[in-house]
This record gives sequence, C-alpha cells and structure tokens, in this order.
Amino acid sequence: MNTEAKTTAANKKKMDDLTVGLCALTVVGVSATAATPFWPATWGQAPSIGVVVLAAGLAVFLALHTRYWWRSLDEAAQEAHKWAWWWGGNLGFIVGGAAVVIAALNGVDLLPARVPHTDTALIALGVVAAFAAQAVGYGIAWCGWWMARR
Repeated sequence: MNTEAKTTAANKKKMDDLTVGLCALTVVGVSATAATPFWPATWGQAPSIGVVVLAAGLAVFLALHTRYWWRSLDEAAQEAHKWAWWWGGNLGFIVGGAAVVIAALNGVDLLPARVPHTDTALIALGVVAAFAAQAVGYGIAWCGWWMARR
C-alpha cells in the first residue's frame, strides 16, 4: 500500500471516528434539558446544556472535517477553492450588499409579512444575505475557474 492510500485510509478512519462522536453528541444534545449555568441574564433565556454541547461538538466536527477534506484535495482543487472564495466571495458580497441596500432604499419589504420587523430580524436578514451572496459568488467563480481550465 503506498503512502497516499495509507493517508486516505487514515483520514477515512478519523472521519468515521468523528461521525460516531457527533452521533453521541446528538444524543446528549437531544436528551439533556437542564438550563445552561452561568448564562448572562442580558442574553435572554438560557438554552439547554444539551444544545450548547451539541453546538460546540458540531463546531469542532466541522473544523476537523474541513481540515481532513482540505488535505485530501490536490493542489489544483485547492487553488480553485482559494481563488473562487477570494474573488467570488468578495464580489458576491459587494454585489449582494449593494442589492440589499438599493432594495431597502427603494422601499422593498425585505422581510416576510409573518416575521416581526425588529432590529434583530433585520440584522439576521443582513447576515443571511451576506452569506448567501458570498456563497453564490463563490459557486459562480468556482465553476468559472474550472471552465477556463478545460
């Protein structure tokens, strides 16, 4: 077995182990209902400790999964992702941000009618719009990278 195959097998084993750990955290997250201790009152009602454990475990899982995934890519794929995220993500953010600002200035109601029009809802809309615009820009740039090199 060559070195590349051994590395791939080791990464798969690590991913399998991480998946089992995430499943265990899901069980804890669903079953633990006690409130999170030491939660500042200014932040509102404390989530259950299970939700906090699940969120922390998911963050670690995603970070490690991304690390193993990135290492499994060849140099061309890594360059495509870096280029697409830089150019597509930034340009998507600029175009998407401009579209939201122009829509808001023209009186377009950006929130659905059933959502209360609060500052919190508008901030959440801005965050989701920024991520969505970056993701669309990234996807377009990534496809463009590969089409230009075919």
